[in-house]
Amino acid sequence: MPQIFISYSRKDIAFARKLAGDLEKAGYDVWWDLTDLRGGDDWPRVIPAAIESSQYVIVVLSPNSAISDWVEKEYTQALGLRKKIIPIMLKPGRVPFALNTINYINFASGDYVDNLNKLLTALEYTGEPPTKPAATVPSMLRKYAFPIGIGVLILLALVSTFFPTPPDPGTSTPVIRSSATSLPTFTPEPDTPTVVSTASSTVTTTLTATLTLTPTTSPTLTPSATNQPFDMLRFCVNSLYANTINVRSGPGSTNFPPLGEPLPVGKCLNFSARNEEGTWLQISPIQTDPTLQQYIGGWIYRELLGLGTTGPIDLPAVTLTPTPTPSETPTITPTFTRTLTPTLTDTPTPTDTPTLTPTPTDTDTPTPADTPTP
Repeated sequence: MPQIFISYSRKDIAFARKLAGDLEKAGYDVWWDLTDLRGGDDWPRVIPAAIESSQYVIVVLSPNSAISDWVEKEYTQALGLRKKIIPIMLKPGRVPFALNTINYINFASGDYVDNLNKLLTALEYTGEPPTKPAATVPSMLRKYAFPIGIGVLILLALVSTFFPTPPDPGTSTPVIRSSATSLPTFTPEPDTPTVVSTASSTVTTTLTATLTLTPTTSPTLTPSATNQPFDMLRFCVNSLYANTINVRSGPGSTNFPPLGEPLPVGKCLNFSARNEEGTWLQISPIQTDPTLQQYIGGWIYRELLGLGTTGPIDLPAVTLTPTPTPSETPTITPTFTRTLTPTLTDTPTPTDTPTLTPTPTDTDTPTPADTPTP
């Protein structure tokens, strides 16, 4: 069967889920972002590729989608690829200028099954058309059917007690019985001719129902000053449109990568916390199944646990501190290093100064003269 891409606003997710399920039952391969986007996928790359591989693009029109930038980008991409676009009017509102020349199917009025058949006709569906579900007994009537039956039986028993079956006219001795008063039995004398009396005896019995109210002691509930949340709750993964889901490392489908292997639908886990908005639940460290240890500390979207999109969850809230996401673009931080440049100072070069050493001078020493001896 051809592939169908559904473009819608997240605020209209309930209708998109129902429509996707019915189209999948008809045999179509339906692509919509809640089940077909996995953690870590590049949305600007995956969504255009899904539109390009689809033969039909269904655009859910509503006041919510009219202001959605993503919906505008998706049908603009489909128009550029010349895909067959089928607009659906979910709620009356403005039709985008780019789609105002295309006839839409008005789901805002009429029966849903009839409108679904019109959509299947536009999709060139050749199978059996969907039929409306058979009328069923209202749930309130089914709920109280047994007590009503008991009440009818009690009423019939009271009627038979206070209003007995009249006697057979052929009986010679009429006997009138009443629960209120016992009447004597009249027997005619043997020698007295039997006189058939046409007078009818009417006994009027007035029943007065007296209701005795027995007080029932009800426990008195004294609310505590603060309602303490549960330390741990157990929920099972529930999804009609996927066999596995991703457990996230944080409460979000785009900023946090998957944790462990894809988790099969139907697995039951213990949860110990929720985020402040109550939209994601954190998996408890206590798990009875050893195969679930890989998901400890992970997060699952509450709607995938069958909890709907709104309503309180009795688990303690966790305040998360955002962790900066590393960027792939390196940031260059200049580092200044002080370099010492040596300063050259003229150092006087020692000059060899000759040292004068005195040279001894020859001195004439007088020679003694010979003195004559007298």
